[in-house]
Amino acid sequence: MEFLPLQLELHYFSKVMVEADPCFQPKDDEDQLLRINTQVELMQHREDPLRWQVILNVKTEAPEGQTMPYKVDLQAVGFFVVAPEVEEVRRPKLVRANGAAILYSSAREFLLTITGRGPWPPVYLPTTNFLGPPKPKEAQQHIAEPSPAPTKKKRIPRAKKVISH
Repeated sequence: MEFLPLQLELHYFSKVMVEADPCFQPKDDEDQLLRINTQVELMQHREDPLRWQVILNVKTEAPEGQTMPYKVDLQAVGFFVVAPEVEEVRRPKLVRANGAAILYSSAREFLLTITGRGPWPPVYLPTTNFLGPPKPKEAQQHIAEPSPAPTKKKRIPRAKKVISH
C-alpha cells in the first residue's frame, strides 16, 4: 500500500451552525435538493514550508422558492504536514485536494450525526472533489496550537428522505 505524502496532525470545527426548520413541509413524491457551497482556504506556515493549514467552509442554500429541512454553516480547520520529497510546486495542489477532502469527509460524518438527532431525516453531504486551482492565502507565521476534540438515540422517522445525493 502506498501512503499519501500528506499527514493530518489535527482537525476541529471552528464554526458549527445546524438549524432545523420546524415549518419545513416535505413533499410526498419529490425529494428536496440542497445546494452545498464549499470554500477552501490554504495557508502555508512561514517558517516551515512543509506545514499547512486548510480551512473548509460548508454551507447549504435552498433552491429559490423552496424550503429545506436544515440550514447548515460549518467551518472545519485542519493542520497538515507534507512529506519533504514532494516538489515545492506540487504542494499547494496536494494539500488543497487531499486536505479539503479529508475535512469534507469529517464534515459529512459530523453533519450526519447532528442531523440524525433532528426532526427530519439525516443529511448526507454529496460526494465532491477539490481538484480545482489552489488559492493560497498569505503565509501564516503561527498556526494555532492543537485543541482537544469535542466528545446517538434511536429516532423514529417522521418524514420521507428529503436530501438527494
